[in-house]
Amino acid sequence: MRTPASRVSSNPKKGPSCSPRKSNTDSTRRVEFTDTCISIFGWPSRQGGVIILNDATHVDFTFLGLSTTNPPSKRPSYSPGPTIGANVVADGTEVASQPAEEERKEQQQEQQDSEDDEEDTLCQRLLLLGAKWWDGEKRYQFVEHFAAGIQPFVEDVEEGRVAEPTLRERRWVKVGWENNNVTVDGGGSGGSGGFWILDCDTSWLGIIEEDNLVPDDAARVKLAKTMEERCEILKGLGATFYDGLEHYNSESTFLRAWDWKLEGGSRGI
Repeated sequence: MRTPASRVSSNPKKGPSCSPRKSNTDSTRRVEFTDTCISIFGWPSRQGGVIILNDATHVDFTFLGLSTTNPPSKRPSYSPGPTIGANVVADGTEVASQPAEEERKEQQQEQQDSEDDEEDTLCQRLLLLGAKWWDGEKRYQFVEHFAAGIQPFVEDVEEGRVAEPTLRERRWVKVGWENNNVTVDGGGSGGSGGFWILDCDTSWLGIIEEDNLVPDDAARVKLAKTMEERCEILKGLGATFYDGLEHYNSESTFLRAWDWKLEGGSRGI
């Protein structure tokens, strides 16, 4: 049961979180740094919105195949080359013949489809790490400011002007996979190997699960140098083990959101 509003702390955040960011809706972002946190962004093609893993560590970068020595600030982008069969006039401008222009469009579409597939694969792997799938940037930024206890945002929720964080939005989730090479498919299902998950309540605008709050020593997860070490640490913190993603059904995380989330970006705040 949720605690009364009178028992809400002046700072509703309980557990590790990232400092609120300045408004930024750059959909080419991949990795973003603040003074306290590293965040990894994914941009799903089929449902929209944005998938964000906050408080990312070396283990997460390795799982996602991202460089830790030179982390990408932007997602890869396709730059079309010269048009096959095009004529070039004196000023360097390409003037494509009709067949060449059609071929160019087909090539661009194929490249875009390939990029979308790669981005969607990364998005699914982000979800496997406990990332959250936000309906849009505005919602994400609002909840971040609310979680930090910034008064105008807290008042917007308390006075009913903006919807309070959903169960999935408010949770603190960390996941460790026994098989670091777990694969994903179009349905978002995990590959072979089980996983450990620590799925805890926060005290944002009152506590729902008093016996399942973020552990006081949750930062121990950051000490893991490998996914195997993360699993051991999570186990020590009371995490639950599942044989595979197909055995996991929970309404408090986004781990299997690729199976059911049909749209994003339409909620605004």
